[in-house]
Amino acid sequence: MIIAANPDQLVKPRKGETRVGETMIFLKAKDWQAALGKLKKEVRFCLIGIPECVGVMGNHGRPGTQHAWDCFLRAFCNIQSNRYLRGNQICVLGAVNIDAIQEKADALDSASDYYFQKLHLLCEEVDEMVENVLTEVKAAGLIPIVIGGGHNNSYPIIKACAAVAHKKKVNAINLDAHADFRALEGRHSGNGFSYARQKKCLNRYFAFGLHQSYNSENMLKSMDADEQVKYSFLENITYLESMLADAVSFVVDDMIECGIEVDMDAIRMMPSSAMSPSGVSLEQARLFVRQCAKSLSPAYLHLPEAAPNEESEKLMVGKALSYLVADFVKAIVHR
Repeated sequence: MIIAANPDQLVKPRKGETRVGETMIFLKAKDWQAALGKLKKEVRFCLIGIPECVGVMGNHGRPGTQHAWDCFLRAFCNIQSNRYLRGNQICVLGAVNIDAIQEKADALDSASDYYFQKLHLLCEEVDEMVENVLTEVKAAGLIPIVIGGGHNNSYPIIKACAAVAHKKKVNAINLDAHADFRALEGRHSGNGFSYARQKKCLNRYFAFGLHQSYNSENMLKSMDADEQVKYSFLENITYLESMLADAVSFVVDDMIECGIEVDMDAIRMMPSSAMSPSGVSLEQARLFVRQCAKSLSPAYLHLPEAAPNEESEKLMVGKALSYLVADFVKAIVHR
């Protein structure tokens, strides 16, 4: 179920320095469930990769999201462990082993009958695997940090967090160009939040920084009809911090944790499944993560949709994801 990460293949030591990868706890694949329950109290965060693009393919997106986890891990393991961020607060579970499902998706003929329906069924298999792993992580009292894959994984992550939550539901705030609130037409990366609302595991949802030209009228009407869902548009943002404060006020709740989502599509020119020349800067995305982590009771951090294919893209994606994860951890530890 889990593909463990090997620090010996990731960390590049340098004399006189301590890298985060040298102090993080790397779990073994064969006994990861038992190991979660034996972690020291200082360990608060759990890194989990989802190397798949099944949901993205099922939503007509650009493949490559299966590469984001490895790019992130190679970059993050080699940032400095210092007074601002210490690796001993983080464990690395590894990647959910979705290889067999991804191979089935890759083998499908895109010209065949019911191609997308077949992908949607495979996405349901991904849902089940991700939910099972995330449930174990949340039950161990850790904050999951989930990297890679498509935004389809928001649904099983939310389901897992809600299953162990006191009120059996969570809120979510999502920095995204697209609301991912499409019709319940079969599972893919464009309808994770609508499925979560339908299953009542998602309580309140705020989609922040949507692009007016890339959200259908039907989807906007569907969100307008749900009083537990709100959204804002990138085109209307003048002072980001002020508008973000309004969004946070909608999802903040002392009794209900809130998932923090950053679709990498939202960041201008980021190699992703729907890369765009327009969007927020990486600095603004980092501010979003920091402010949400400080103001909310985070259920998880989810960073999907980065789709690096070229070597230069992999370097950029790895560092961008590392900045966002480091900001999230520091904001919680130092608040």
